[in-house]
Amino acid sequence: MNARRQPIKAAGATVLAPMSATAAELLHRLQQEAAESVAPALGTVVLAPRGTRCHYASNDTSLSGLFDDFSTSVYLFRHHGNGSSHWTGEETLRDADGRRWERRIHAVVDNFGDLIEVPA
Repeated sequence: MNARRQPIKAAGATVLAPMSATAAELLHRLQQEAAESVAPALGTVVLAPRGTRCHYASNDTSLSGLFDDFSTSVYLFRHHGNGSSHWTGEETLRDADGRRWERRIHAVVDNFGDLIEVPA
């Protein structure tokens, strides 16, 4: 029997194999640098995550979604032309202070049939 070894789990976290103090310090430093590199810049507004459920409606030329908490909505419209189709739309979010944030969305269908967002 060829059983795969599974990582040991403790309280929902993966426990790493024993390591030296030097290796642990290096790992901790690398994790800290990674966390700092993705931290938002001072003054950046960070919007809360969307609701947990989204209600979608779609037909041949449009797709829309509204999240449970009514803080986010997404509308996409399909355009035909030049032998291919592309989609445009907008996403609207509300922050904790009730301010409205919007962005335009441009997307195309890739070779696998997935809708992929592309830069405007």
